[in-house]
Amino acid sequence: MQTYYLFSKAEKSTNVNKLNTTNAVWMTFDQIKIAIKNRELLGLEPYVILQNILERQRMYGWDDFTTGRQLFEEPNLQLIDCKPVEANNQSVGTAQEQLINSAKFSHKIQERVFKEFYSSTFPSEYMSFQSFSEVMDNKLNGLEKTKIQAYFRAFDTQQNNYLTYMEYLLGLAAMDPNTSHGGTPAELRCRYIFRFYNIKNNGYMSIEEFRELHGDVQNLKAGKPNGDLPAYSEVLTAFNSFNLQDNSNLSLNEFLNSVGQLKYRGTSVLFRLPMNTKELLRIYKRFADIKIDNPSDQVQNEINYELADHCVTLKKSGLLHKVESLRSMSYNNQFSTTTEETLKQLPRSLSEEIFDRRTIATDIQEMLRFFEKHDQTKEALTWSSNVLSNLGRSIITLCREIREIIKCEPRCLKISSPCYILGDIHGNYQDLICFEKCLWRATPLLSPASFLFLGDYVDRGIYGLEVIIYLLATKFQCPKKVLLLRGNHEIRKIQQIFSFYKECLTKFGDILGKEVWEAINTVFDVLPYAAVIDDKILCLHGGIPSPSTCPDEFISMVNDIPVPLSEPESESPLAWEIMWNDPFSIETNTMPQTAINTTNGFFNNSRRSTGKYFTNDALMAFLEKNNFSHVIRAHEVQQVGFKVQLSGRLLTVFSSSHYCGGTNEAATVLVDSSKLRLIRLDTR
Repeated sequence: MQTYYLFSKAEKSTNVNKLNTTNAVWMTFDQIKIAIKNRELLGLEPYVILQNILERQRMYGWDDFTTGRQLFEEPNLQLIDCKPVEANNQSVGTAQEQLINSAKFSHKIQERVFKEFYSSTFPSEYMSFQSFSEVMDNKLNGLEKTKIQAYFRAFDTQQNNYLTYMEYLLGLAAMDPNTSHGGTPAELRCRYIFRFYNIKNNGYMSIEEFRELHGDVQNLKAGKPNGDLPAYSEVLTAFNSFNLQDNSNLSLNEFLNSVGQLKYRGTSVLFRLPMNTKELLRIYKRFADIKIDNPSDQVQNEINYELADHCVTLKKSGLLHKVESLRSMSYNNQFSTTTEETLKQLPRSLSEEIFDRRTIATDIQEMLRFFEKHDQTKEALTWSSNVLSNLGRSIITLCREIREIIKCEPRCLKISSPCYILGDIHGNYQDLICFEKCLWRATPLLSPASFLFLGDYVDRGIYGLEVIIYLLATKFQCPKKVLLLRGNHEIRKIQQIFSFYKECLTKFGDILGKEVWEAINTVFDVLPYAAVIDDKILCLHGGIPSPSTCPDEFISMVNDIPVPLSEPESESPLAWEIMWNDPFSIETNTMPQTAINTTNGFFNNSRRSTGKYFTNDALMAFLEKNNFSHVIRAHEVQQVGFKVQLSGRLLTVFSSSHYCGGTNEAATVLVDSSKLRLIRLDTR
């Protein structure tokens, strides 16, 4: 449920008042600013309206509050004329008009962009990051979808964390294939390109950021959009060609001057849509169940469905057999004559690319299927020696590519139900495959649910390598469906104490084994630490953090955790507690311990010699402060695979049966239809 944030003139406390109603939260002006920073508002209206209210109060007082202009205004379509080019080939009009003209955005196209914008942002007049992600989903190809944060940053010219209609229109115009990369349109495009790669968004591009830009230029020109980054020496040479006064960073003006004077070439291939904008525009319904106060004003809701451009074939076993484009299917009777003509106009999706067997992810998945099988040359769940070298190099390549996908995700993910949640797996590949057969046998893409893993993929079990590469390959194919959090065993020091480091060296040898182990850990360094489902269910590996490490709003502080984070114990006490903390109660703790020397319901965890215990009172205060209803975590083995704790508001789930030779079972939690459903896995 989207939350409408309101402001109470009488509210003086810094805490949010929790009303009895479920669709309103009262906030102070400062709290609204924090919500804007965290992109938690549907739009900027609460901030803009409150600003107008306070300004009017200062000018007229509360008695004459209604004096002055309206607080609310209807959005009006502002058409930009496409002016013809003069005889001397000089464009006329403002910079914005020249950009629209170059993109060939007629009044009709602008009207369609207007409808797409407001149908996706309704009831707000501002486009949030979430809305932007939705409308751009059919406009970006392959790995470009994983760069949605960079696209949003490029469009957000005012750095408000929300887009106006005009910002959205001009951003699409800058990306349109028709738009010239010369003159004024080129300068505007280069400004978008600079913001796209300038991750810090400070007007100065570092050599690391420029390496991404230069790599994309070289790879796109070579027809390899997903190619490797260029060598550092090559990047340094190109970077020095800008003749920087400050040798460390490239300013926006220096970038514009060098591109304009053709000292640096190739940027015309960057920041482009795969086809003309007019072919990609859609009408969205953000809310399907809007309740109108006046029944006479109720408008029939319309959902605009479209035919997917592919057909999926499944085997009787439920396994995926093949994916075919509707355009290329060779059967005779599946389409009527009129349909065949319509199919030519059908927008292309990326389904075939997602299922492309030539990707590094599907290569590794095929190797894993070979690993599972028994044949004349090997036992089941073993590797042939001639496969391991190729496997190791493939893992390193996969890690490099999946790292780029994951590092763009927020540290605290926001997920919508339905969602399956799995706890510790700890190298139990057999149980992971059992979950696959039960929950996503064909592929997660064909499931209505997403799949959230709470960490601790390696150590303890003997197949830690196979578990993590399975998950990374599946994440690569389904980045929005498969979501991975960091657990306390996704840390180098812990793996060296336990088994994963040794496992990599045993399977690949000292040299390649260390490379594989380090490549996997570079992915662990960028994993998120928490996820929130439907704005209510907090999911993490260990437990809630203490007020001393998380004094402010949880989501905001988690999103500020540095990326990458290789030494969380010293670099982020907040991340460390999230991965290590445990709930405390007399009946659940196996070691006798009394909750003494507590601070706000937290005290040292002597059982683990690190992290903290938190009490029932601490959990209730945390839930109240952050407006969560439940916490779902992992981190502790449970005999039946799960345990409901602390007044039923905390669930522990463990997804590896027979842990360390024990007799425990494995389980998962399904969040769906306002229920937390517990599912146990029969591994017999």
